[in-house]
Amino acid sequence: MTRSSGGVASVSIHEYGVSLDDRKRRVQCKFCDKVVGGFYRLKFHIGGVRGDVAPCEAAPLNVRDQFRRQILEAKDKSLAQEFDHPRNDQSAAAWTGGLLVEGEAAESETSVSKEVAEYLLETGINVRLSDSPQFQGIFGGTVSDELEVEVVEERIKDVQEKVEKIRKTWASSGCTILMDEWVDGNDRCLVNFLVDCPDGLVYLRSADITDVAGDTVALQNLLEGVIEEAGQQNVVQVMTCSVTSWMFPVIKQIRRSHMHIFWAVSASDCMGLMLEKIAAVNDIRRVLDEATSLVRFVHNNAAVLEMFRDFTGSERENLFKPAKMRPAIPFLILESILSCKDELKEMFTSLDWKSCSWSKTVEGKKAAGLVKSSSFWKRAGMASKATTALIRVADKISSGNKPSIGFIYETMDQIKEAIEHEFRNSNSRYMPLWELIDEIWNDFLHSPLHAAAYYLNPTFFYDRNFHLDTEVSSGFQCSVIRMENDQRVQYLINKQATQYCRADGDFENGYAEDEIKNAHPGKVSSFKILGKLFLAFIIWSRYHVIEQGYIKLVFYVTSMADLWWSVYGNRCPELQKLAIRILSQTCDGSGRFSLDRSLAEKMVCKDLNQPEQNRRRDQMFVRYNLQLEEANKNKRKAGGGIDVGAPPGFRSN
Repeated sequence: MTRSSGGVASVSIHEYGVSLDDRKRRVQCKFCDKVVGGFYRLKFHIGGVRGDVAPCEAAPLNVRDQFRRQILEAKDKSLAQEFDHPRNDQSAAAWTGGLLVEGEAAESETSVSKEVAEYLLETGINVRLSDSPQFQGIFGGTVSDELEVEVVEERIKDVQEKVEKIRKTWASSGCTILMDEWVDGNDRCLVNFLVDCPDGLVYLRSADITDVAGDTVALQNLLEGVIEEAGQQNVVQVMTCSVTSWMFPVIKQIRRSHMHIFWAVSASDCMGLMLEKIAAVNDIRRVLDEATSLVRFVHNNAAVLEMFRDFTGSERENLFKPAKMRPAIPFLILESILSCKDELKEMFTSLDWKSCSWSKTVEGKKAAGLVKSSSFWKRAGMASKATTALIRVADKISSGNKPSIGFIYETMDQIKEAIEHEFRNSNSRYMPLWELIDEIWNDFLHSPLHAAAYYLNPTFFYDRNFHLDTEVSSGFQCSVIRMENDQRVQYLINKQATQYCRADGDFENGYAEDEIKNAHPGKVSSFKILGKLFLAFIIWSRYHVIEQGYIKLVFYVTSMADLWWSVYGNRCPELQKLAIRILSQTCDGSGRFSLDRSLAEKMVCKDLNQPEQNRRRDQMFVRYNLQLEEANKNKRKAGGGIDVGAPPGFRSN
């Protein structure tokens, strides 16, 4: 499980700034080189909190969110202290950002109080603090029970309407329950339950399972309740975010009671584990440690970094590149070094380096010796070849808004083939890596759904290189039997699958559409062109949205397979239904949305009366679903995931 403290990973602002004077009054940001007045302001700068300093545009989103959260939590504590130590009216008005205006008419107090109530809801501060005289002295009023109910109900109603629209699609598309599990700063085992489908992600509930983490019956009852809440007939798979999930002991019980539900582990987490396994191989571990020490030496010494940038001809060149998953960072550092091989060799043999004071130090001599070593570069190249394909796929999956289950099976084969190719078919070199990848694939990642999705994905099925082996056919049959218990329907699905295999009827047109990308324009019939335009219209009508007066076309290649079935599978309704439900599922977990775990850490508390628990549950429902809605929008705009910061003790200038 991921451990966090107060919702924020242990991270110091001093890791991301360089002091330019002894008193640390002038500090330079390592991301954008801007100079600010001290580390306190640097935290606001990197956190993107506007005020006396401009926000940093170059800071990774994950680092920015961490410091923003630290600042907001500090403000929350400051607010609580203000209730015991009231300020004068002038400072109170300034602190509230103009919500309280001196001389404002009495009739506006209700709207002011409502704004404050909405602020308390958004930040998770206990509304009952407004009953204190100090609060009323600052804000000019209190938040009554009626106003609190009104504000929460207004937001809940709006959120519930949006959630209900998504819920209605679960019956046809099916859905995946995602579990986001972690240990907080108080050693509590917490979990958020989300539901994913092609139309969006929905937050259901949070739970503290500290006392029942080893109780199979209690965990099963909890998960059964979540499945029922989502509609057991709608759930296709349950996915954990880690291979160390507390829920693994209940897998067998869930399979017995819900045979149609599959169990899965997040693909990006599994690929991260594959990278960790590869990094632990002796020769690779050695070269990764050497590369990391070299980069730390260059980046932790301003004079050496300046010299390096002079030789590369870039004032912003970094050997450290932020990554979307931490296990990839050492390999990306290695790639970065390899890309600057010539510049590094030139620098460490130059007169500039020999005249530099750092060249006389133990660290400097070690770094120079490493760069001059042909053995190091050979080992670095081999380690990079072993992981390049895996890192690129993991990055694609974790950054995609809709990582489709229909591509993971073929993708893993392509990763292994790429490794084999990199090592020029040398069995002794690539087989140990294959075995490490297969270990994670077989133990955690692979599911019959992956094989069935591969079979039902026309992009692969109608490709001349498609191979229907035993694993694929048995995976498809397993999915049919488990997802449809009516033997008559099973028979119809298999009968219709024969038509799909032979590309009969409408499937022939779909097969032609799949081949159109490789056909010469002059050989494409008008019928095929009309078919392609019709499919494009279906895609457009499903994904276009009106926003701020203009049309934004949102189109994801990974969603094509289920759309293909909606167009060409109408004459095989049983097979079409099964295909759409399978191909509509995700292969990645909740990590790509970076939920604010500190919210659950604040709100989830067992030692509360029922009304207070209900109030907090409503707040989490509103705030988490609003966050997920915003996360979906941001991912569609950016087309990428969340970067993580540098490892502890590492400076990224």
